[in-house]
Amino acid sequence: MNVNLFDVITSVGNSVTNDVFLSELKEIFCGEEITLSSKDSFKLVITCVAKDIVEIHCSPTVVAVRNCSRCLSEVECEYELPINRKVNVALNKVYIDDSSETDDTSYIEDCNLDVDRLVLDELFTVLPTSVLCKEDCKGICKVCGTNLNKSSCDCDQTVPDPRMAVFSDIFNQFKEV
Repeated sequence: MNVNLFDVITSVGNSVTNDVFLSELKEIFCGEEITLSSKDSFKLVITCVAKDIVEIHCSPTVVAVRNCSRCLSEVECEYELPINRKVNVALNKVYIDDSSETDDTSYIEDCNLDVDRLVLDELFTVLPTSVLCKEDCKGICKVCGTNLNKSSCDCDQTVPDPRMAVFSDIFNQFKEV
């Protein structure tokens, strides 16, 4: 969703409040495709604080559908994202901590604020690299791929002692076929 900032930046003190909703997005994060959406609509407040400088405030609840890192089943995760940014619209710069440090934005172009990209930029800083469907997730069988949370399999699950790997290699070399 895009919000036009032109009406806000025309005068210091101008403010606009919009009810916005994060559209369903599919993004790649750490090699995993995740589906994102907002749980509810949220208020986006944009205020002009100086010439070409706006403050952006919102607090969306983002729902991310991800895959469990052990068994690959879908997991729905919710993230609260309080977003408070001060942006120079003319220069496409975000002010970090104080007005002397800036960073380039990827969510403002030609006085248009891309709300989806703003939320994604913030979300990617808080997303964990892996999630589990439950704390005691058993994962999948390394041999046949069965989800061990749902059923068991008869595959050999013994893990050989790595210190004995040399002997195993010797025996495998002289194995009769």
